[in-house]
Amino acid sequence: MSGAGIVFALGELLAAPSPSDGEEFTPVSVSPGLAGFFAMFVLAVAVVLLAVDMTRRTRRVQARARVQERMAAEERRREDAAEHERADGTERERTDAAEHERADAAERERTDGTGRGRTDGADAADADDAPTGEDTPPADDQR
Repeated sequence: MSGAGIVFALGELLAAPSPSDGEEFTPVSVSPGLAGFFAMFVLAVAVVLLAVDMTRRTRRVQARARVQERMAAEERRREDAAEHERADGTERERTDAAEHERADAAERERTDGTGRGRTDGADAADADDAPTGEDTPPADDQR
């Protein structure tokens, strides 16, 4: 059997010794010609343009992702700073409230609620023992 092919005829195999059209293959007869060249050129240009477009879109998506990451990180920093500020503010409020309460308690101890100093008998002894500006020596003499 040759490379020409196999033909079935009446149940028997018959080998064809040559191609059925009888022509020989030449470079001109198997060439795609000018139409094939243009088709391949257009296909190659399309592939190059698609590759450039894909690269551009990929870079754009990556740039957007980086911007979103930066924005998310900045937002987290702001939230952390605000939370820290709230915690500091709450702590300051607690400290301020405690100081005000201590000052109010000390003021209540000094006054009887009417704004005047206490003069009842129990506190009179304490008032006598308390140093006044006249009884205390000047600051220079205390050394």
